[in-house]
Amino acid sequence: MDLAADTTGFLSSFWIYLMGGGFVMASAIIPPIPSTTVFVALGAIAGLDGGPAAVPLVLAMMAGAMAGDLLTYWGTKLLGHTRWGANRGPRRQRAVDAATRRLRQRPFIFMLTSRFIPLGRLSSNIAATIAGYPLQAFTVFSLVSAAIWSVYSVGIGILTQFWPGISIQVAVVIAIAVSLALGWLLGKVSAWFLDRKNPQQVPAVVP
Repeated sequence: MDLAADTTGFLSSFWIYLMGGGFVMASAIIPPIPSTTVFVALGAIAGLDGGPAAVPLVLAMMAGAMAGDLLTYWGTKLLGHTRWGANRGPRRQRAVDAATRRLRQRPFIFMLTSRFIPLGRLSSNIAATIAGYPLQAFTVFSLVSAAIWSVYSVGIGILTQFWPGISIQVAVVIAIAVSLALGWLLGKVSAWFLDRKNPQQVPAVVP
């Protein structure tokens, strides 16, 4: 990656924030979209000459996260969880069941950490809708978790800029690798903590 080669100024333009936010919004419905990876990579070049600015990156990711959460919330209400979102099937059903159980046991912790659990964001949004969370409470959960997730993603990228003697390309790769490792670890720890009581009790989810 050579920021000087970006003669169009795209990486520092308004469009990078708009497209990045769109990625995050879409990833609420299609989890394989690498929204975290995109913003970690952008964070690794944030503030550099020709790169995006850190604060707008965080705000763009937050806006996309909240838009995707609300889209999932209303989509589940209108269509039902069995016809909504990607990865339909037994795997997602198990994820929704686990999310519903965790949400009922420790709602605050689960909503804040669900971003780091595989299928966690989609499943937690569906579970919150199924559990009957009012829109106002769901929006507050979404705002807080989106803020933490956005600062984490962009922040991991920015931290690599302080590593001496590495190129921008290497910094981006390291930032992505570190974010994936930390996200996996946080997901495992949070899942263990949420499931340590009554791990076998998985409530059925009614379509």
